[in-house]
Amino acid sequence: MRKYHINKENAHANSLFMFGLDATVRHSGEEIAEYYEFLNNSTAVLNEFGIHIGTNGYSYLIDAIKIIIDRERYDVRMKTDVYPLIAMKYGIKRQDPVEHSIRNAINTAYEDNLRNPGCNRMDIFVRKPKSKNFIIYAADEVYKRMCRRVINNIS
Repeated sequence: MRKYHINKENAHANSLFMFGLDATVRHSGEEIAEYYEFLNNSTAVLNEFGIHIGTNGYSYLIDAIKIIIDRERYDVRMKTDVYPLIAMKYGIKRQDPVEHSIRNAINTAYEDNLRNPGCNRMDIFVRKPKSKNFIIYAADEVYKRMCRRVINNIS
C-alpha cells in the first residue's frame, strides 16, 4: 500500500484546486467560505436525490450545478454551454463521457427509487428526468439554500 504525504505549504493550494478554485490566485476568506458553502449544499442536495460521492458522474454534476448558478440563468444548452467546460476541466477530449456519466448517475438514482420507493427524493419527478431538467432543479435547490442562509444571517 502506497502512503501519501501532504506538504503543509501545498495542502491549502491543493485543496483549493480540488474544489475548483485557482490555486495560483490569492482568494479572500469570504470567497473560500462561499465555495465551501456551495459544496456543502450541492453535496447535500445530490445525496438527498440518491447520488453519492462514489457515483460515477458525481463531480461532473457538482460542476454542472456550479456553472448553472454562476450564469444566473436557466436557459443554457448543455451540449454547448456546460458539458464542454466540464470536459475541458478534467482534460477529456470529448464531451460524450461527461454527458454519459451524468445521465448514468441520474438514471441509477431514479431506478433505485423505483426498486425501493422513498429511498431518495427522485419520486418528485413523474418520470425519469432528463439530465438538463435534473441539473437545473438541483441548481435551483442549491441556490435557494444558499440564499436562505444569507437571509437568516442578516436577520
